[in-house]
Amino acid sequence: MVRTTTKRLMAVGGVAIAATLALSACGGQTASTSGSTADPDASTIALLYGTTGDYSLMDGAYNGFTEAQKSIGFTPIELSSPNTDDYQDRLDLAISQGSDLIIGVGYQFASPMTETTDHGGAAFVDIDTDTGTTIDDVTTVSFAANQSSYLVGVAAALTSTTGHIGFVGGVDQPLIQDFLIGYQAGAESVNPDIIVDSTYLSPLGDFTGFSDPTKGKEAAASMYSGGADVVYAAAGGSGQGVYEEAADASTADAKVWAIGVDGDVYNQVDADIQPYILTSAVKNVGVAVNDVISAFEDGSLEAGELVYNVANDGVGYSTTGGFVDSISDELETAKAGIIDGSITVPTGL
Repeated sequence: MVRTTTKRLMAVGGVAIAATLALSACGGQTASTSGSTADPDASTIALLYGTTGDYSLMDGAYNGFTEAQKSIGFTPIELSSPNTDDYQDRLDLAISQGSDLIIGVGYQFASPMTETTDHGGAAFVDIDTDTGTTIDDVTTVSFAANQSSYLVGVAAALTSTTGHIGFVGGVDQPLIQDFLIGYQAGAESVNPDIIVDSTYLSPLGDFTGFSDPTKGKEAAASMYSGGADVVYAAAGGSGQGVYEEAADASTADAKVWAIGVDGDVYNQVDADIQPYILTSAVKNVGVAVNDVISAFEDGSLEAGELVYNVANDGVGYSTTGGFVDSISDELETAKAGIIDGSITVPTGL
């Protein structure tokens, strides 16, 4: 596809405060950016992400970015877009605006960061790449999602009264398959005969599965009606439908549960849904974003892979709501086993 790009940049006092990127070759959708600072000598740091409100990766990255900006005082540029075909455009725009550090959120930025050899003086960071991904002159940040998924799989099996649980993945791709692999292994460590239903909301290459709560709700409804009483959602914004269905499918005689992903979903959903969020498999994405910005500012950021796992508290499980308090000993034993190597969590990556 021939890409046609138009840019409009407004500036006040020489500082860029807003820009829009029109993607005329891709249906005319737009990506928006904004940034301001009072210090003309401060670093310019760009965050390239999807949209907030996903109860997941993007919320965590955005929170980490804004917290770092408050404490460090750099000039922020935010390039947010719901599009799935404008990653290169946004990277090019961030370079053209004189960014010193460019942080792309999502493995989708691996290809454009690989192909872009002229960084324009900017350091590149790709957050949430597949484990083992290395790119010349790029810092990649990966999370051992199979480990956190293992822990919530243990929680699911210990909580289930039917011996039947479920998994809803956003897109049928290796990164999301890894969540299922860890989840199933954790559950089977408790109950080798447990039934684990699984489905993906969209096929490989179709990212709509991360932003369709209706499909998430339908998938969860099918699992709950089929006997599952705990469903883990690794589906971005589509997970909201799973959480809602857990509340809707529960009765006075038979409560069902949902498990969130990436962030502490209990703190993100409405109060009427909170009683049905058993736990969440947490990625400390905000911590990672804050870490790489701090390292860039103090001159210690290097190219190569940074791995966040259970051992360095990069991933884990949430306890908000108190619903896993009664099984905390078993969960902490499993966590310790992963750390000391007595438990090897399988991975598809």
